[in-house]
Amino acid sequence: MPDESDFIDWIRSQQTHAAHVLLPAGDDLAILRWPADDLLIAGVDQVLDGVHFDSKQHNPRSIGQKVMNRNLSDCAAMACLPVAALATVALPSGSNLSYAKELYLGLKAAADPFDCAIIGGDTASWPHPLAFTVTILARSAGIQPITRGHAKAGDNIYITGPLGGSILGRHMTFSPRVHEARELATHYPLTAMIDLSDGLSRDLDHICRQSGVGAIVDSTLIPIHPDAVELSRQDHRPPLQHALHDGEDYELLFTCAGPCDRAIRIGQITTGQGVQLRTDQGLEPLPTLGWQHRL
Repeated sequence: MPDESDFIDWIRSQQTHAAHVLLPAGDDLAILRWPADDLLIAGVDQVLDGVHFDSKQHNPRSIGQKVMNRNLSDCAAMACLPVAALATVALPSGSNLSYAKELYLGLKAAADPFDCAIIGGDTASWPHPLAFTVTILARSAGIQPITRGHAKAGDNIYITGPLGGSILGRHMTFSPRVHEARELATHYPLTAMIDLSDGLSRDLDHICRQSGVGAIVDSTLIPIHPDAVELSRQDHRPPLQHALHDGEDYELLFTCAGPCDRAIRIGQITTGQGVQLRTDQGLEPLPTLGWQHRL
C-alpha cells in the first residue's frame, strides 16, 4: 500500500484553481463558495472491478476516467454543470503508489475539460478487488434540472446518438453529454431525461414509471452503432437487440413537448403504462432487459 501522506502531497501538487473552491483537497474538509441563486445538485456512483471494468484488461488511467465520466454523465442527465468531486478508493493490497497516481490522473483527465475540481476523498487498502466511489457536486447555473418524472402523453422521445455494442470498448471511452444537455435544455421544451447507462429498454422504463406514462418506440428509427453490428457477428444476436438492451452507451434519452432537430426521434410517450416496440409485425411489449442492479 502506498504511503497515504506521500499520495496526499502528490494530489495537492495536482490541484488547479477552480472558481468555486476556496480550499481544495488536503485539509479535513474542502471549502466551496456557492452562489445564493444556484441549486446544489449532488450524486454518488460506485464502480467495482469485475462489474464495471476489468483491472486485468483495463489500465488504471482508463478506469479513473470511466469512474469520473459516469458521474459527469449523471450531470448531463439533469442538464446541470459539474463543479467538484470527491473520490474514495479501496485499493487491492499490494498496490503501489504509481497505480494510485494513474487512477487519479484518469479522474483528472475526465474532470478538467468540465472545470470540475477534485476536492478530496479517501484511500484505503483491502484484500479484495479495486472499489472506487465518486461523489459529484453540480449547479443548475440558470437551467432548471431535468428530472425523469415529467414526461407526458404526446411528447416525442429522442436519443443523442447510436446505440449498442459498447462492451467492445466505448463503455470505457465515452464522452459525457454535458454541453449537449445544456444546449438542449436551453432551446427545447424537455420534459424528462436520463443517461443511457442501463440500456434503452430499462432506462426508458425508468422514465415511464416515474412519469406515470407509457411509450411506443419505433424499431426502424433506432440508430444502431457499428459496434452493435460487430458484436452481432460474434454472438449472433440481432444488432437491434444490442441497441435496445446492451447499456453503457451514455447517450442522452429525453422526452420533448415539441420537435427537436438536434437529436434522433425514436418514438412517442403515450397514456397508460409499459413500453411497446413497433415492428413490421405491429406493436409488441418491449421487455425491460439491460443492466439490472442486484441487491
